[in-house]
Amino acid sequence: MVPEPVDYAGRPYRIDASVHRRFDRRMTAFSRRNVFNVFDCFVPSTPDQEDPSLPLLAEARASWILHDCFDGAFTDRMVGDHRLVAGAPPFRYRFPAPAEASEALRSAALRFGASLVGFTRVRERWLYSRERDGSLVSLPPGASWAVVMAVAMDGSGISRSPGLEAACATGRGYSAMALLSSSLAEYLRLLGYYARSSGNDTALSIPMAVDAGLGVQGRNGLLLTRRLGPCVRICKVFTDLELEPSTCSFPSPMEVCGDCTLCAEACEPKALSTASSPTWEVLTSSNNPGVLRWQFDPEKCLDYWIGMGRDCSNCISSCPASERLAAPH
Repeated sequence: MVPEPVDYAGRPYRIDASVHRRFDRRMTAFSRRNVFNVFDCFVPSTPDQEDPSLPLLAEARASWILHDCFDGAFTDRMVGDHRLVAGAPPFRYRFPAPAEASEALRSAALRFGASLVGFTRVRERWLYSRERDGSLVSLPPGASWAVVMAVAMDGSGISRSPGLEAACATGRGYSAMALLSSSLAEYLRLLGYYARSSGNDTALSIPMAVDAGLGVQGRNGLLLTRRLGPCVRICKVFTDLELEPSTCSFPSPMEVCGDCTLCAEACEPKALSTASSPTWEVLTSSNNPGVLRWQFDPEKCLDYWIGMGRDCSNCISSCPASERLAAPH
């Protein structure tokens, strides 16, 4: 018998707290397949120097440059050597109230490149238990707030999936979130607050985005937003600055995706479920048990990527969530 699940204050997800545990990032399909050592198939081992696809291959690789090579992108340390007040520790700007702090961060994040911004208290269950290198994941005492941000990807490029144009759009999205999260974190540090910029590390981005009122998790396993659908990349900044939590006003995943299977039909490796309802079922060790959702097989997805030689965004390009969320439920 499945224990009564926990519903969190209006958030459109259900958790079986007796089963659910913090997820070990080493259990993701990427880590379990060790693709970080072998996933070099964007560039052929013996390329044809006249292959017309090589410029797009080069662009796809180049688009990741900021995400992959800027060591200040995802960190909790001061990146620059500048200070607002030299040699005057401790320095901490006092916002009048959490609402004013949230509004200041929202405005700054939008100028730094965010498309959507929300705020939430950090729920420990969404923190990874361990990172890819096996290190334990924790936040300092007091760092109990998160700014969660979504960056719009180039919808035109994503619509060409599984072509290389979509791979280029994906890489640009990741580099954009590296710039955004690092900029906002540095902004907070300059004002005297703790800030850890985060991409796919530290915590699960999608449930945190749901908590921050940015959207709902759909059949395709992605965050579905009103304006952009799933065509976004998510980043976050953890901080000890007290903020005002965002409200969540989204329908349930069942209301959004229950009668739509377009993403599953567009998925070439058949990694997405066509079931009429979400389930507690777990398909692989890359799925964390204790979450009611449409199950996704990341092993099939990743095998398809590796066989094709690039990533795929069919589940994003085929999704009508932005139109469906704009309609009354």
